[in-house]
Amino acid sequence: MKYTIILFVSIFLFQSFNTLAQDKNVKELVSTLKQKVLLNDDQTNSIEKILTELLNKSKSVDDKNSLIQEAQKKVESFLDRKQLLKYDIIKNDWWKQVTALL
Repeated sequence: MKYTIILFVSIFLFQSFNTLAQDKNVKELVSTLKQKVLLNDDQTNSIEKILTELLNKSKSVDDKNSLIQEAQKKVESFLDRKQLLKYDIIKNDWWKQVTALL
């Protein structure tokens, strides 16, 4: 009984730390994009939600390419013309970092 409780507590702590690490990584990626493309607060929040959703969905799907393409379209839909020009310069490297989290 004692070992079962220890096991459950260990699993819970591991999942909590894993979730916190993912949240931190998402915030760092969005912060990078915000600095490079000059996002406003609404855009930042929306893109953060998109990436969090992408991470959650990617855990249960084998083919992540379609999820990534869908997320790319959503992110790009929040950007204006000037932001898209800046985004086009960094998007390949930025999405490589996003893909590394999956």
